[in-house]
Amino acid sequence: AKAYKNAEFLNSHDARQIRVMCELQEPGQRLEQQKVDNIVMFFGSARAKPKEAYEASLKEAEEAAEKAPSDTGKKAALERMKKQAFLVPMFDVTTQLARKLTVWSAEREKKGDQTYYVGTGAGPGMMEAANKGAWLAKGPSVGFGISLPFEDRLNPYVT
Repeated sequence: AKAYKNAEFLNSHDARQIRVMCELQEPGQRLEQQKVDNIVMFFGSARAKPKEAYEASLKEAEEAAEKAPSDTGKKAALERMKKQAFLVPMFDVTTQLARKLTVWSAEREKKGDQTYYVGTGAGPGMMEAANKGAWLAKGPSVGFGISLPFEDRLNPYVT
């Protein structure tokens, strides 16, 4: 039996290093095939939302806390939501910066210069804002997504 064909082994704790190595090597191969040499990584909160989405979530949290005034969990959720308000303008700034980077890179490509791609963790929040910026500029972006039980997909702007 070949160890590399043994799914039970490959999914075991003992083979974790092999899986981690694959998660580095395989995306590297894909990037090389697509001639992606330079990536500008955008980092930030996955909880950040655009203004409309934040306001809707805040309203929902306020209504939930109002309906159950003795529920400390709902009060805490409302307070957490209020603390995220400072992220709202940063969402737009991140989208604008990624768009500008993508436009600039496209101009460089026309001159034969090196190009730069927007890169993120492919999740929601600031990552989605950055991928959206590249998408608005009609350019590519890279999303290095991971498997999490509460995030089942890459954000819709990863190309």
